[in-house]
Amino acid sequence: MLKKTMGSAAATVAVLMLSNGAAMARGQAQSAPATATDPAKARADMDQAIEALRKDVRAGKADILGKTMALDSTQAAAFWPIYKQYEAEAQALGNERVAVIQDLVEHWNSLDDAKAKGLLERQIAFEDKRLALTKKYKDEMLKVLPAKTVARFLQVDSRLNKLADLAIAQQIPLVQ
Repeated sequence: MLKKTMGSAAATVAVLMLSNGAAMARGQAQSAPATATDPAKARADMDQAIEALRKDVRAGKADILGKTMALDSTQAAAFWPIYKQYEAEAQALGNERVAVIQDLVEHWNSLDDAKAKGLLERQIAFEDKRLALTKKYKDEMLKVLPAKTVARFLQVDSRLNKLADLAIAQQIPLVQ
């Protein structure tokens, strides 16, 4: 039952929240030439909407983790401060990812090989940094938590990240 609840909640959080941010970005790029929208205002509005969505995602993710981690009070006291640090660094990395997506959206109609190569390099760098972050916090958590507990966290976190990745990927058309 818990697995089903976690999967359903994770899918809902990832698909509804994260895909909406990417869809808004894509929609803005598609409608930008047809409207006289101020690009700076549109970007600020999009940034504000993405931040609101990310806040909801973080709350949903913390709720899912709280339900799936099954921590006793000692473990919880050790886990949550480390997790908050991890999540803060993950959010900063997320900013890099959003910037890559926004850059793609802004240059969609004029994307050339040089720009595409730069976006590829930035995306790969993001993925490398995300893996490094996971390794860093795996080591931090292993200092204060049993390995099975850390493994459970990494499983849940990985699943949620994959759901988010899929939701985002579904909203970004293939480069032509």
